[in-house]
Amino acid sequence: MTGRADRALGDELQEELRDLLALAVVGDHVRWVLQGDKLGEFGHWLVDASRQWREWADQVAKRLIALDVAPDGRVRSLVKDVPINWVPDGWLQLDEAQQLIGDRLNQLAGWALERSVHTTDPETLRLLSMLSSGLATQAATFQASRSG
Repeated sequence: MTGRADRALGDELQEELRDLLALAVVGDHVRWVLQGDKLGEFGHWLVDASRQWREWADQVAKRLIALDVAPDGRVRSLVKDVPINWVPDGWLQLDEAQQLIGDRLNQLAGWALERSVHTTDPETLRLLSMLSSGLATQAATFQASRSG
């Protein structure tokens, strides 16, 4: 990748990779510190969702590799986004954890959609559109299960 547009595309995908990896880490943490009723159902959902987020991160990493950009999933890179991925210390009540995850899913779905609007690369557009749709579907399903 040599051009300005290529570097911008690589930067956007690196941000997407960090978002997905951070979400998976937050999902694991939230599962470990949950307190309250009906933890099992939400805990199982988090296990499945975290697995999906890691699979999506792997797809983004593979796209970066195809674009000749070294994927950056280092802890030091994830730390850059700590203010965005903030989770309170200590135990979390179920409703608090659900709010945190639901809000984050909606935010990341929007960011993936915004990134897809700015790319002209067909493969990257397909990937970002799929991620935006997948995260939005998870958010909607998640919200519906909380309401029901």
